[in-house]
Amino acid sequence: MEPFVHALIPLAFLLALFPNIDKKYVFSLVPIVWIIDLDSFIGIHRFTFHNLFFVLVLAGIAYLIWKNRVAFWVAFYYGLSHLILDLSMPGPAWLYPLVQKTFYLDISIAKGTSWMLNIDTGSLSINQYNTLFGNLPVQTYVGEPAILFYLLFSVLLVVYIILKSKKKSRK
Repeated sequence: MEPFVHALIPLAFLLALFPNIDKKYVFSLVPIVWIIDLDSFIGIHRFTFHNLFFVLVLAGIAYLIWKNRVAFWVAFYYGLSHLILDLSMPGPAWLYPLVQKTFYLDISIAKGTSWMLNIDTGSLSINQYNTLFGNLPVQTYVGEPAILFYLLFSVLLVVYIILKSKKKSRK
């Protein structure tokens, strides 16, 4: 999945469901959804950082930095949302390194002569994953829309910080 989608969907849900949440955490912690994909460069993609243990480590770091439970839960939410959005084949390795398999859930609806619902679940070992996906170049999931989103997000974040600091200086 494109990295900007990993950020946009959970960000939109978080702002819609909790409009009064401190935006400092909401925007500052968005990079967690991208940090998880760094296992494309370090270790094995969908294994090394795509697990609940790494998500808990990131949430713990957020808590230590801000000494705030809201920061912990926002960071945990972003990490968990990344794993859920990557649930389709080959899926994330939810319990890596304890369980060295990915787990996936693919759901599709098709219209032929009638409507068909197909639900497929499964798992892949590291060897199976490397055989099927190990030779794909890293760039396959980072496209032009993601780069444009990063630029737009950065500009909006800078504008937000500037406006917030001006508002505080007036008080």
